[in-house]
Amino acid sequence: MQFKYIFLTLAAAALSMTGCNKFLDVKPKGIVIPDKVNDFQLMLNSRNMNFSYPTVLLEISDDYYEEFDDLSTAPSANAYFWREGLDQNEQSEPIAWGPLYNTIYHANVIINNVLKVKDGTEAQRKSVEAEALVIRSDCYFTLLTIFSKAYNPATAAKDPGLPLITSTDVTDKTPQRASVQVTLDSMLNALHRAIPSLPLTNLNKHRPTKYAAYGLLARIYLYMRNFPEAGKYADLALSMQHTLIDYNDYVDVWDFPSMDANPEVLWQRGSLDYMLPAGGRLQKSLADLYPDSDRRKTLLTYEWPAGSGFYTYNAEPGWFNFGSTFPEMYLTKAEALARNDQPAAAMDVINELRRYRIDTDAYAPLTAANKTDALQKVLLERRKELAFRGQRWMDMKRLDQEGLMPKVDRVLRSTGAVQATLAPGDKKYVFQIPARVQQFNPDIILNDR
Repeated sequence: MQFKYIFLTLAAAALSMTGCNKFLDVKPKGIVIPDKVNDFQLMLNSRNMNFSYPTVLLEISDDYYEEFDDLSTAPSANAYFWREGLDQNEQSEPIAWGPLYNTIYHANVIINNVLKVKDGTEAQRKSVEAEALVIRSDCYFTLLTIFSKAYNPATAAKDPGLPLITSTDVTDKTPQRASVQVTLDSMLNALHRAIPSLPLTNLNKHRPTKYAAYGLLARIYLYMRNFPEAGKYADLALSMQHTLIDYNDYVDVWDFPSMDANPEVLWQRGSLDYMLPAGGRLQKSLADLYPDSDRRKTLLTYEWPAGSGFYTYNAEPGWFNFGSTFPEMYLTKAEALARNDQPAAAMDVINELRRYRIDTDAYAPLTAANKTDALQKVLLERRKELAFRGQRWMDMKRLDQEGLMPKVDRVLRSTGAVQATLAPGDKKYVFQIPARVQQFNPDIILNDR
Protein backbone atom coordinates (compact mmCIF):
# COMPACT_ATOMS: atom_id res chain seq x y z
CA MET A 1 0.00 0.00 0.00
CA GLN A 2 1.45 3.35 -1.07
CA PHE A 3 1.14 6.38 1.18
CA LYS A 4 -1.47 7.98 -1.06
CA TYR A 5 -3.92 5.40 0.28
CA ILE A 6 -3.14 6.20 3.92
CA PHE A 7 -2.67 9.93 3.64
CA LEU A 8 -5.02 12.46 2.14
CA THR A 9 -4.70 15.69 0.20
CA LEU A 10 -1.10 16.73 0.80
CA ALA A 11 0.37 13.32 0.04
CA ALA A 12 -1.68 12.88 -3.12
CA ALA A 13 -0.75 16.33 -4.37
CA ALA A 14 2.91 15.73 -3.69
CA LEU A 15 2.86 12.44 -5.56
CA SER A 16 1.22 13.92 -8.63
CA MET A 17 3.72 16.79 -8.75
CA THR A 18 6.96 14.98 -7.94
CA GLY A 19 6.75 11.57 -9.58
CA CYS A 20 9.28 9.30 -7.94
CA ASN A 21 11.25 12.04 -6.25
CA LYS A 22 11.03 12.08 -2.50
CA PHE A 23 8.75 14.74 -1.06
CA LEU A 24 10.73 17.92 -0.38
CA ASP A 25 13.72 16.77 -2.48
CA VAL A 26 12.70 19.31 -5.12
CA LYS A 27 10.33 22.25 -5.28
CA PRO A 28 7.71 21.35 -7.91
CA LYS A 29 6.01 24.25 -9.63
CA GLY A 30 2.92 25.37 -7.76
CA ILE A 31 3.85 23.64 -4.50
CA VAL A 32 5.23 25.67 -1.60
CA ILE A 33 7.83 23.61 0.22
CA PRO A 34 8.53 24.59 3.83
CA ASP A 35 12.05 25.94 4.05
CA LYS A 36 11.84 28.32 6.99
CA VAL A 37 11.16 27.75 10.66
CA ASN A 38 8.07 29.93 10.40
CA ASP A 39 6.70 27.71 7.63
CA PHE A 40 6.81 24.76 9.99
CA GLN A 41 5.32 26.89 12.78
CA LEU A 42 2.38 27.56 10.48
CA MET A 43 1.99 23.84 9.88
CA LEU A 44 1.80 23.30 13.64
CA ASN A 45 -1.06 25.80 13.78
CA SER A 46 -3.02 24.13 10.97
CA ARG A 47 -6.21 22.12 11.30
CA ASN A 48 -4.41 19.09 9.91
CA MET A 49 -2.26 19.04 13.04
CA ASN A 50 -4.85 20.00 15.65
CA PHE A 51 -8.27 18.65 14.65
CA SER A 52 -7.73 14.94 14.10
CA TYR A 53 -9.61 13.38 17.01
CA PRO A 54 -11.97 10.69 15.65
CA THR A 55 -15.37 11.13 17.27
CA VAL A 56 -16.04 7.46 16.52
CA LEU A 57 -14.29 6.89 19.86
CA LEU A 58 -17.36 8.35 21.55
CA GLU A 59 -19.68 6.03 19.67
CA ILE A 60 -17.87 2.82 20.64
CA SER A 61 -17.85 3.64 24.36
CA ASP A 62 -20.40 2.62 26.96
CA ASP A 63 -21.05 6.32 27.63
CA TYR A 64 -22.94 6.75 24.37
CA TYR A 65 -26.52 5.93 23.38
CA GLU A 66 -27.86 6.06 19.85
CA GLU A 67 -30.59 4.42 17.82
CA PHE A 68 -29.68 2.75 14.55
CA ASP A 69 -31.54 0.46 12.24
CA ASP A 70 -30.15 -3.05 12.64
CA LEU A 71 -29.41 -3.11 8.91
CA SER A 72 -27.49 0.16 8.82
CA THR A 73 -23.84 -0.19 7.78
CA ALA A 74 -22.96 3.47 8.29
CA PRO A 75 -19.62 3.84 10.10
CA SER A 76 -21.38 5.24 13.17
CA ALA A 77 -23.62 2.18 13.35
CA ASN A 78 -20.66 -0.14 12.81
CA ALA A 79 -18.90 1.58 15.69
CA TYR A 80 -21.90 1.57 17.99
CA PHE A 81 -22.53 -2.14 17.51
CA TRP A 82 -18.80 -3.03 17.64
CA ARG A 83 -18.94 -4.64 14.21
CA GLU A 84 -15.77 -6.06 12.72
CA GLY A 85 -14.93 -3.06 10.57
CA LEU A 86 -15.71 0.60 11.10
CA ASP A 87 -15.38 1.13 7.33
CA GLN A 88 -16.80 -1.80 5.38
CA ASN A 89 -16.78 -0.01 2.03
CA GLU A 90 -13.36 -0.13 0.37
CA GLN A 91 -14.28 2.90 -1.73
CA SER A 92 -14.62 5.12 1.33
CA GLU A 93 -11.81 6.91 3.13
CA PRO A 94 -11.33 5.33 6.58
CA ILE A 95 -13.03 7.53 9.15
CA ALA A 96 -10.41 7.16 11.90
CA TRP A 97 -7.37 5.66 10.18
CA GLY A 98 -7.33 8.22 7.35
CA PRO A 99 -7.40 11.51 9.30
CA LEU A 100 -4.95 10.28 11.94
CA TYR A 101 -2.41 9.01 9.43
CA ASN A 102 -2.85 12.25 7.52
CA THR A 103 -1.79 14.13 10.65
CA ILE A 104 1.11 11.70 11.10
CA TYR A 105 2.24 12.47 7.55
CA HIS A 106 2.25 16.20 8.23
CA ALA A 107 4.12 15.62 11.49
CA ASN A 108 6.73 13.60 9.58
CA VAL A 109 7.21 16.45 7.10
CA ILE A 110 8.19 18.60 10.06
CA ILE A 111 10.27 15.99 11.88
CA ASN A 112 12.24 15.02 8.78
CA ASN A 113 12.97 18.53 7.56
CA VAL A 114 12.85 21.29 10.14
CA LEU A 115 16.37 20.64 11.43
CA LYS A 116 17.71 21.12 7.90
CA VAL A 117 16.51 24.68 7.39
CA LYS A 118 19.06 27.47 7.67
CA ASP A 119 17.10 30.18 9.43
CA GLY A 120 16.17 30.39 13.10
CA THR A 121 18.19 29.13 16.02
CA GLU A 122 18.95 25.50 16.74
CA ALA A 123 16.74 25.72 19.81
CA GLN A 124 13.82 26.99 17.70
CA ARG A 125 14.22 24.21 15.15
CA LYS A 126 14.44 21.54 17.84
CA SER A 127 11.37 22.93 19.58
CA VAL A 128 9.30 22.69 16.41
CA GLU A 129 10.53 19.14 15.84
CA ALA A 130 9.64 18.24 19.43
CA GLU A 131 6.07 19.52 19.03
CA ALA A 132 5.60 17.37 15.94
CA LEU A 133 6.93 14.34 17.83
CA VAL A 134 4.28 14.85 20.52
CA ILE A 135 1.47 15.21 18.00
CA ARG A 136 2.59 12.11 16.09
CA SER A 137 2.72 10.09 19.31
CA ASP A 138 -0.78 11.21 20.24
CA CYS A 139 -2.11 10.07 16.86
CA TYR A 140 -0.39 6.71 17.10
CA PHE A 141 -1.79 6.17 20.56
CA THR A 142 -5.34 6.89 19.43
CA LEU A 143 -4.96 4.52 16.48
CA LEU A 144 -3.55 1.82 18.75
CA THR A 145 -6.56 1.91 21.06
CA ILE A 146 -8.89 1.34 18.11
CA PHE A 147 -7.06 -1.13 15.88
CA SER A 148 -4.91 -3.20 18.25
CA LYS A 149 -5.40 -5.37 21.29
CA ALA A 150 -5.12 -3.80 24.72
CA TYR A 151 -1.63 -3.87 26.15
CA ASN A 152 -0.78 -7.18 27.76
CA PRO A 153 2.89 -7.48 28.79
CA ALA A 154 2.76 -11.23 28.22
CA THR A 155 1.71 -10.93 24.56
CA ALA A 156 2.57 -7.34 23.53
CA ALA A 157 5.74 -8.40 21.72
CA LYS A 158 3.64 -10.55 19.36
CA ASP A 159 0.30 -8.73 19.17
CA PRO A 160 0.05 -6.64 15.95
CA GLY A 161 0.30 -2.91 16.55
CA LEU A 162 0.54 -0.27 13.82
CA PRO A 163 2.52 0.49 10.67
CA LEU A 164 5.06 3.00 11.96
CA ILE A 165 5.42 5.60 9.22
CA THR A 166 8.47 7.84 9.33
CA SER A 167 9.06 8.53 5.63
CA THR A 168 7.45 11.30 3.59
CA ASP A 169 8.23 9.61 0.29
CA VAL A 170 4.73 9.00 -0.99
CA THR A 171 5.90 6.21 -3.29
CA ASP A 172 7.18 4.08 -0.41
CA LYS A 173 5.40 0.90 0.48
CA THR A 174 3.79 0.97 3.89
CA PRO A 175 5.76 -1.07 6.43
CA GLN A 176 4.16 -4.08 8.06
CA ARG A 177 2.50 -3.58 11.43
CA ALA A 178 4.97 -3.36 14.30
CA SER A 179 4.07 -5.17 17.50
CA VAL A 180 2.03 -3.47 20.21
CA GLN A 181 5.18 -3.31 22.34
CA VAL A 182 7.29 -1.74 19.61
CA THR A 183 4.49 0.71 18.76
CA LEU A 184 4.19 1.85 22.37
CA ASP A 185 7.96 2.01 22.81
CA SER A 186 8.20 4.24 19.73
CA MET A 187 5.72 6.70 21.29
CA LEU A 188 7.45 6.69 24.65
CA ASN A 189 10.88 7.16 23.08
CA ALA A 190 9.61 10.03 20.92
CA LEU A 191 8.07 11.79 23.91
CA HIS A 192 11.16 11.42 26.05
CA ARG A 193 13.24 12.69 23.13
CA ALA A 194 10.93 15.68 22.71
CA ILE A 195 10.66 16.87 26.32
CA PRO A 196 14.06 18.61 26.64
CA SER A 197 13.28 20.82 23.61
CA LEU A 198 9.64 21.63 24.37
CA PRO A 199 8.65 25.04 25.73
CA LEU A 200 7.04 25.53 29.13
CA THR A 201 4.34 27.66 27.52
CA ASN A 202 3.22 28.04 23.93
CA LEU A 203 1.28 30.29 21.57
CA ASN A 204 -2.04 28.58 22.28
CA LYS A 205 -3.38 25.47 24.00
CA HIS A 206 -3.31 23.46 20.76
CA ARG A 207 0.47 23.66 20.69
CA PRO A 208 2.37 21.09 22.81
CA THR A 209 4.43 22.03 25.86
CA LYS A 210 6.58 20.03 28.28
CA TYR A 211 3.52 19.65 30.46
CA ALA A 212 1.42 18.36 27.55
CA ALA A 213 4.09 15.73 26.89
CA TYR A 214 4.06 14.77 30.57
CA GLY A 215 0.28 14.41 30.37
CA LEU A 216 0.47 12.17 27.31
CA LEU A 217 3.13 10.03 28.99
CA ALA A 218 0.85 9.69 32.03
CA ARG A 219 -2.00 8.54 29.78
CA ILE A 220 0.10 6.02 27.87
CA TYR A 221 1.64 4.56 31.03
CA LEU A 222 -1.84 4.29 32.57
CA TYR A 223 -3.01 2.36 29.49
CA MET A 224 0.01 0.06 29.92
CA ARG A 225 -0.93 -0.33 33.61
CA ASN A 226 2.47 0.99 34.61
CA PHE A 227 0.99 2.88 37.53
CA PRO A 228 4.18 4.21 39.14
CA GLU A 229 5.20 5.91 35.87
CA ALA A 230 1.65 7.11 35.25
CA GLY A 231 1.59 8.74 38.66
CA LYS A 232 5.04 10.25 38.19
CA TYR A 233 4.13 11.97 34.93
CA ALA A 234 0.70 13.04 36.16
CA ASP A 235 2.52 14.78 39.03
CA LEU A 236 4.89 16.47 36.57
CA ALA A 237 1.94 17.68 34.48
CA LEU A 238 0.25 19.01 37.62
CA SER A 239 3.38 20.96 38.49
CA MET A 240 2.27 23.45 35.84
CA GLN A 241 0.44 26.36 37.42
CA HIS A 242 -3.27 25.71 36.97
CA THR A 243 -6.71 26.23 38.43
CA LEU A 244 -9.87 24.15 38.51
CA ILE A 245 -13.29 25.53 37.65
CA ASP A 246 -15.73 25.57 40.55
CA TYR A 247 -18.99 24.33 39.04
CA ASN A 248 -20.82 25.96 41.94
CA ASP A 249 -19.99 29.34 40.43
CA TYR A 250 -22.04 28.66 37.27
CA VAL A 251 -25.72 28.35 36.52
CA ASP A 252 -25.39 27.40 32.86
CA VAL A 253 -22.75 25.63 30.80
CA TRP A 254 -22.70 28.54 28.36
CA ASP A 255 -21.26 30.67 31.12
CA PHE A 256 -18.17 28.45 31.17
CA PRO A 257 -15.01 29.84 29.60
CA SER A 258 -14.54 28.63 26.04
CA MET A 259 -12.18 25.71 25.57
CA ASP A 260 -9.43 27.99 24.28
CA ALA A 261 -9.55 29.93 27.56
CA ASN A 262 -10.53 27.10 29.91
CA PRO A 263 -7.96 26.91 32.74
CA GLU A 264 -8.55 23.17 33.11
CA VAL A 265 -7.29 22.40 29.59
CA LEU A 266 -3.73 21.10 29.56
CA TRP A 267 -3.46 20.33 25.85
CA GLN A 268 -6.26 20.89 23.37
CA ARG A 269 -6.98 18.34 20.66
CA GLY A 270 -10.02 18.96 18.52
CA SER A 271 -12.34 17.19 16.13
CA LEU A 272 -13.52 18.47 12.77
CA ASP A 273 -17.08 17.80 13.95
CA TYR A 274 -17.87 21.06 15.72
CA MET A 275 -21.12 19.75 17.22
CA LEU A 276 -19.95 16.67 19.09
CA PRO A 277 -20.22 15.82 21.88
CA ALA A 278 -23.09 18.32 22.23
CA GLY A 279 -26.31 16.45 21.55
CA GLY A 280 -24.80 13.06 22.30
CA ARG A 281 -27.15 10.94 24.38
CA LEU A 282 -25.99 9.27 27.56
CA GLN A 283 -26.50 5.63 28.33
CA LYS A 284 -28.93 5.51 31.24
CA SER A 285 -26.38 3.51 33.23
CA LEU A 286 -24.00 6.48 32.99
CA ALA A 287 -26.61 9.13 33.80
CA ASP A 288 -27.69 7.16 36.88
CA LEU A 289 -24.17 7.38 38.35
CA TYR A 290 -24.57 11.09 39.11
CA PRO A 291 -26.48 12.10 42.25
CA ASP A 292 -28.67 15.17 42.01
CA SER A 293 -26.02 17.10 43.95
CA ASP A 294 -23.42 16.53 41.23
CA ARG A 295 -23.05 19.74 39.24
CA ARG A 296 -21.60 17.81 36.31
CA LYS A 297 -25.06 16.38 35.70
CA THR A 298 -26.79 19.71 36.33
CA LEU A 299 -24.58 21.72 33.99
CA LEU A 300 -23.32 19.26 31.39
CA THR A 301 -26.49 17.28 30.68
CA TYR A 302 -30.18 17.94 30.19
CA GLU A 303 -33.11 15.57 30.46
CA TRP A 304 -34.96 14.97 27.22
CA PRO A 305 -37.82 14.36 27.01
CA ALA A 306 -38.53 15.97 30.37
CA GLY A 307 -39.32 13.39 33.01
CA SER A 308 -38.00 10.49 30.91
CA GLY A 309 -34.85 9.82 32.88
CA PHE A 310 -32.86 10.04 29.64
CA TYR A 311 -30.09 12.63 29.34
CA THR A 312 -28.23 14.40 26.56
CA TYR A 313 -24.76 15.90 26.80
CA ASN A 314 -24.59 19.70 26.83
CA ALA A 315 -21.01 20.56 25.84
CA GLU A 316 -19.09 23.61 26.93
CA PRO A 317 -18.81 26.40 24.31
CA GLY A 318 -16.19 26.49 21.59
CA TRP A 319 -14.32 23.74 19.78
CA PHE A 320 -14.51 20.88 22.24
CA ASN A 321 -11.33 19.55 23.79
CA PHE A 322 -10.61 15.83 23.43
CA GLY A 323 -7.06 16.31 24.63
CA SER A 324 -5.69 16.27 28.15
CA THR A 325 -6.92 18.22 31.13
CA PHE A 326 -5.73 18.86 34.66
CA PRO A 327 -8.73 16.93 36.08
CA GLU A 328 -7.52 13.92 34.09
CA MET A 329 -4.13 14.25 35.74
CA TYR A 330 -5.73 14.39 39.20
CA LEU A 331 -7.60 11.18 38.39
CA THR A 332 -4.49 9.45 37.07
CA LYS A 333 -2.52 10.47 40.15
CA ALA A 334 -5.32 9.22 42.42
CA GLU A 335 -5.47 5.88 40.63
CA ALA A 336 -1.72 5.43 40.89
CA LEU A 337 -1.94 6.10 44.64
CA ALA A 338 -4.84 3.68 45.10
CA ARG A 339 -3.02 0.98 43.16
CA ASN A 340 0.00 1.55 45.41
CA ASP A 341 -2.17 0.84 48.47
CA GLN A 342 -2.36 4.47 49.59
CA PRO A 343 -6.15 4.82 49.95
CA ALA A 344 -6.12 7.94 52.13
CA ALA A 345 -3.79 9.80 49.77
CA ALA A 346 -5.89 8.72 46.79
CA MET A 347 -9.03 10.09 48.43
CA ASP A 348 -7.27 13.38 49.21
CA VAL A 349 -6.57 13.85 45.50
CA ILE A 350 -10.10 12.85 44.48
CA ASN A 351 -11.63 15.18 47.03
CA GLU A 352 -9.52 18.06 45.73
CA LEU A 353 -11.39 17.63 42.44
CA ARG A 354 -14.82 16.71 43.81
CA ARG A 355 -15.17 19.81 45.95
CA TYR A 356 -15.32 21.79 42.70
CA ARG A 357 -17.99 19.49 41.25
CA ILE A 358 -20.50 18.81 44.05
CA ASP A 359 -23.08 21.26 45.40
CA THR A 360 -21.43 23.12 48.25
CA ASP A 361 -24.26 22.31 50.67
CA ALA A 362 -24.14 18.59 49.84
CA TYR A 363 -20.40 18.08 49.61
CA ALA A 364 -18.80 15.55 51.93
CA PRO A 365 -15.27 14.22 51.45
CA LEU A 366 -14.91 10.61 50.36
CA THR A 367 -13.03 8.12 52.49
CA ALA A 368 -11.82 4.64 51.60
CA ALA A 369 -11.52 1.62 53.86
CA ASN A 370 -8.79 -0.07 51.87
CA LYS A 371 -7.04 -0.32 48.51
CA THR A 372 -9.96 -2.00 46.76
CA ASP A 373 -12.47 0.52 48.05
CA ALA A 374 -10.23 3.41 47.03
CA LEU A 375 -9.75 2.04 43.51
CA GLN A 376 -13.49 1.57 43.02
CA LYS A 377 -14.16 5.15 44.09
CA VAL A 378 -11.37 6.55 41.91
CA LEU A 379 -12.63 4.67 38.86
CA LEU A 380 -16.17 5.87 39.51
CA GLU A 381 -15.01 9.48 39.68
CA ARG A 382 -12.97 8.96 36.53
CA ARG A 383 -16.04 7.64 34.71
CA LYS A 384 -18.14 10.64 35.75
CA GLU A 385 -15.52 13.34 35.22
CA LEU A 386 -14.25 12.14 31.84
CA ALA A 387 -17.58 11.14 30.32
CA PHE A 388 -17.78 12.19 26.64
CA ARG A 389 -14.21 13.51 26.71
CA GLY A 390 -12.80 10.79 24.53
CA GLN A 391 -10.95 8.44 26.89
CA ARG A 392 -13.58 5.95 27.91
CA TRP A 393 -12.69 3.39 25.21
CA MET A 394 -9.08 3.41 26.39
CA ASP A 395 -10.29 2.84 29.94
CA MET A 396 -12.67 0.08 28.90
CA LYS A 397 -9.86 -1.79 27.14
CA ARG A 398 -7.35 -1.55 29.96
CA LEU A 399 -9.92 -2.40 32.65
CA ASP A 400 -11.12 -5.37 30.64
CA GLN A 401 -7.59 -6.77 30.89
CA GLU A 402 -8.05 -6.88 34.66
CA GLY A 403 -11.55 -8.30 34.65
CA LEU A 404 -12.95 -4.96 35.81
CA MET A 405 -15.24 -4.29 32.82
CA PRO A 406 -18.76 -5.72 32.98
CA LYS A 407 -20.72 -6.82 29.94
CA VAL A 408 -22.07 -3.93 27.88
CA ASP A 409 -25.38 -4.27 26.02
CA ARG A 410 -26.80 -2.02 23.34
CA VAL A 411 -30.45 -1.93 24.37
CA LEU A 412 -33.06 -0.16 22.28
CA ARG A 413 -35.00 2.02 24.69
CA SER A 414 -38.31 1.83 22.88
CA THR A 415 -38.53 -1.97 22.91
CA GLY A 416 -35.89 -3.20 25.35
CA ALA A 417 -34.36 -5.32 22.59
CA VAL A 418 -30.65 -6.11 22.94
CA GLN A 419 -29.06 -5.19 19.62
CA ALA A 420 -25.43 -6.02 20.43
CA THR A 421 -23.27 -7.15 23.34
CA LEU A 422 -19.66 -6.49 24.26
CA ALA A 423 -18.66 -9.25 26.65
CA PRO A 424 -15.62 -9.32 28.94
CA GLY A 425 -12.57 -10.38 26.95
CA ASP A 426 -14.48 -9.98 23.70
CA LYS A 427 -12.62 -9.83 20.39
CA LYS A 428 -14.86 -6.86 19.61
CA TYR A 429 -12.52 -4.70 21.67
CA VAL A 430 -10.37 -4.57 18.51
CA PHE A 431 -11.64 -3.22 15.19
CA GLN A 432 -10.46 -4.62 11.90
CA ILE A 433 -8.01 -2.81 9.63
CA PRO A 434 -10.16 -0.65 7.29
CA ALA A 435 -11.34 -2.21 4.03
CA ARG A 436 -9.65 0.45 1.89
CA VAL A 437 -6.32 -0.10 3.65
CA GLN A 438 -6.63 -3.85 3.05
CA GLN A 439 -7.43 -3.26 -0.63
CA PHE A 440 -4.17 -1.44 -1.27
CA ASN A 441 -2.09 -3.44 1.18
CA PRO A 442 -3.20 -7.08 0.83
CA ASP A 443 -0.31 -8.43 2.93
CA ILE A 444 -1.10 -6.34 6.01
CA ILE A 445 -1.63 -8.45 9.15
CA LEU A 446 -5.31 -8.52 10.06
CA ASN A 447 -6.83 -8.65 13.52
CA ASP A 448 -8.41 -11.80 14.88
CA ARG A 449 -12.10 -11.00 14.70
